[in-house]
Amino acid sequence: MKTFFRFLLLNALLILFTWTVSAQDIKQIETEVKELKSRVEKLEKEVGELKGQITPIQSQDQVQERRRILRERFNTRWQKDSEKYSSDQLRELENLYQVANKNWRSEEARKSLEELLKKFPDTNRTGCAVLYMAQWSEGEEREKRLKEAIEKFDDCFYGNGVQVGAYARYLLGYYYFDKGEKEKAKALFNEILDKYPDAVDHSGNLLAEKIKEIKLE
Repeated sequence: MKTFFRFLLLNALLILFTWTVSAQDIKQIETEVKELKSRVEKLEKEVGELKGQITPIQSQDQVQERRRILRERFNTRWQKDSEKYSSDQLRELENLYQVANKNWRSEEARKSLEELLKKFPDTNRTGCAVLYMAQWSEGEEREKRLKEAIEKFDDCFYGNGVQVGAYARYLLGYYYFDKGEKEKAKALFNEILDKYPDAVDHSGNLLAEKIKEIKLE
């Protein structure tokens, strides 16, 4: 019997000792968890800051690669003109174009581009010139010029990679959007998304991304 009571006492002491140790362990664990949580939050913050630094670099790399590809398309289109026109003609063409490029929206620029259109009706620079003139115009004249850029100069490119046909569609879509003709605008925007997913504006921004920000509904 004494052995039995001793057994019970021993077990009671063991249980009591376990509870005491467990209480201390729990308190220690709680402390460690708080410290760990603090460290995790700090690490998450640092990772977030690093991500913020890395993402723009990746985006910039993508922009540069896109511009490189578009620049190649510009060179290809320009090559077609060099096969049709002499070096002197191309030099004259470029001089006429640069007058407008340097004196944006001036009367001198308008006259220079009109002469360009008359002498060189089918070149890459002509497409850019038509789009320039469309942006200077208002109302029906603007709509007419933009449609001309789309129909006749779709495959022309600015040196910065802007495609005349795609950008003209974007500007015409906005023209219709401002007039409240949202179905016409939507049709042009959808055409850009479908046929020109890599088209950019003069700042290198994707037209597709800009279109997504427009509330057509």
